[in-house]
Amino acid sequence: MDIVGVLQKGAAHFSVQESRVAAFILENLSFTASASIDELAARAGVSPATITRFARSVGCEDIRDLRKQLAQASERRTTWLNTDTAALPDQWRETYNQVGDALATQLQQIQENSIEKLKAHLLNARAVHCFALGPQDVALASLLQHQLLSPGIVMNLCQDTTLMRMTASTFSDEHLLLVLATGHADSVLQSATLQARMQGATIFALTPSQHPLSNMAAGVLPLPANPQLARYALLMLVDLLNDTLIA
Repeated sequence: MDIVGVLQKGAAHFSVQESRVAAFILENLSFTASASIDELAARAGVSPATITRFARSVGCEDIRDLRKQLAQASERRTTWLNTDTAALPDQWRETYNQVGDALATQLQQIQENSIEKLKAHLLNARAVHCFALGPQDVALASLLQHQLLSPGIVMNLCQDTTLMRMTASTFSDEHLLLVLATGHADSVLQSATLQARMQGATIFALTPSQHPLSNMAAGVLPLPANPQLARYALLMLVDLLNDTLIA
């Protein structure tokens, strides 16, 4: 496992500060591989001391060792991307093509103003919440929660049906709710989302197109119905969103 794999695998065990550093590095491999400790700390929004501790926590001797391993990982990934797909094993090539098709379809469905609207609400909301049910959708929501840490957005994830109703009852027009669902429209999730809407919360749906939950939302950020493909699509959405948030 290279350094990128270490960062991805360790995400669940990192502290808030370490998660912020890891998320930034994973999204900016080339920059990090050549950045000074002060430049990396400034861009990741942490102190230089945090960068030093982080390097050691992921098994590197110091920031120089971390940069070296990141440069090597970045070079390997560039080589993989330039490989002729015909030379790949059949299953790998099929997965690669499925992901490419899913992302191309998603880009056609995304409306730029939805990204801008969500950005504005993320920056101005009193609190940001996310409702998700089921192991696959909760895993995607956890990924979203982790990725939003990089630009400094703290998202409260709710995956308990009883707690959803209780949480929705406390919302006002100062709250932002993200509803993530790749599967069928669960009645409890619909009920909690409707309650949040009646309380005045702004709702954005991360769902497949034409999903019932999208009818309650102020904006829709489309995801494929296939949870595996949705993971890649979610990461692309976050990248598009982070570009605007950091700018």
